[in-house]
Amino acid sequence: MSKRKLRATVIMGIGMVILIIIGVVYSLLFNDGRWVYETNLSEYVFIPKDIPMLVIGALAAIYVIYLVISIVQAAIQKKQTDKRYSRRISPLLGFAGFFGFAGFAGFWTYTESKIIFPFIFFIFFGFFGFFFEGKMSNTLEDELYMENKKRAELKVYKTGFQLLFITIWLVGMGLFSQYVEWCAIFMLISISLIYALVLFLSNYLLYRYEKGE
Repeated sequence: MSKRKLRATVIMGIGMVILIIIGVVYSLLFNDGRWVYETNLSEYVFIPKDIPMLVIGALAAIYVIYLVISIVQAAIQKKQTDKRYSRRISPLLGFAGFFGFAGFAGFWTYTESKIIFPFIFFIFFGFFGFFFEGKMSNTLEDELYMENKKRAELKVYKTGFQLLFITIWLVGMGLFSQYVEWCAIFMLISISLIYALVLFLSNYLLYRYEKGE
């Protein structure tokens, strides 16, 4: 809300308060306190002396509606004009990518007890990308930043879908068809690594486009 509009709103509010006080005094002195004391609308009968209070009440209602609309508009305008920054994270979070090596434990657990769950830890390789996001922490998200972000995401998702298609195609063509467990392991490892690659590249490419490196 501009200062001029804010000043006008405050002046109208002060004027409205004065009008209400005048209306209350008028009703108490000249209209037996009608519309000041509790009024039973089911038994209400209009008289000409009620006009000032009715007019003031209508003006008060209009002012309240105007005030609510002004506040909402100011909030929307403020949200649109506020500058947005990328989230604050430490580049050290990228070291969480080393947890991805835990995925190799799946070969041991499968050999020992036929458990393939540890292969999913390959997803953590994608956390290496947080190193590049951390280096751009609290960066102004201007038009160029958003354009580079969309450009990076488009390229990454395209690569991810291509790799996923190749994986499904290999399985569909009969890779490991005679060994269902091997097929499951292949799918789990492939999907985990593809997800990790998408997570890593989305941050790396954005950093590269932003820094021009």
